[in-house]
Amino acid sequence: MRRTEAHYYKSPSAGVVAWLEDRLLSGDDSWWSGRQPLHTRVVAEVPRALYLNFLAKKSYAAALAPHLFRPLDLPGDDGLTVFTILVFALERARPLWAPRMFGSLAPRILQSNWRLYGHITEPESEPRRAVIFIHTITTSLTMSVFGRRLARCFPLRRARRMTLRWAARQVTALIDPGGGSAPELVFEGEQAESSRISEVFREQFQSYEDYSRWIIDQHLSVAVWPREYVVQDMHLDFQQAKITPLRCLECHISGLEDFVPGEIKPFDCSVVEGLRVFLDNVYAVREPRQK
Repeated sequence: MRRTEAHYYKSPSAGVVAWLEDRLLSGDDSWWSGRQPLHTRVVAEVPRALYLNFLAKKSYAAALAPHLFRPLDLPGDDGLTVFTILVFALERARPLWAPRMFGSLAPRILQSNWRLYGHITEPESEPRRAVIFIHTITTSLTMSVFGRRLARCFPLRRARRMTLRWAARQVTALIDPGGGSAPELVFEGEQAESSRISEVFREQFQSYEDYSRWIIDQHLSVAVWPREYVVQDMHLDFQQAKITPLRCLECHISGLEDFVPGEIKPFDCSVVEGLRVFLDNVYAVREPRQK
């Protein structure tokens, strides 16, 4: 995957802590590369998640991993594909085999996944629907260590502060990088009076809920590293889920200018409550070193 910034990972901490963190985590190569990622089957609750959906340049998506990932085709437009920024809170995470009470011991983690839609095209396998991560952002140092070194399933950057709030029919989200290398995000939206499928997907889906579930429930994700790629297989439980469409009031996001044409504003956005997420499998495939 392309690296266009001088510091792909940079700690938002200060002093010795920042120096140690950057020394241990800034490199995309890992002493764990080539081994199977550490993982177990996990279930966690997502009480609230914000989805911001954009149209992005397909050429940018295709160049990220041309041997592995084919971006989604959109009807009537060969130059664009779909890109989503997801901001969510992860709570009560526990191994699937552990009693539910163990989830109360897990810390609440705010996270943001930035992903492009398409298909994984692995050798000798049928293409499979998937997303490719370009950023994953969190304030958690523990999650950063786990995602960049042990599981290798997230191209994590760490921010100084993240918030996601919903009050009086309004949703606000913030990613403050501080001194770190995470992109900055400021979003404010309000509950829409009605739901409407964008023209991009109007012929494919019968209802806004069907369209939203497709956006949300992408089972496979891929993170690409210099010597390997890592595929994560997850699924969601929608039984208690509530999807609320939003109207964008304010949106400022850094780093999208290269691949989101025109005004940086989502063509659709929504908030989802009451999801449960299941991690089913994580596997790595070692690749020859890129020249």
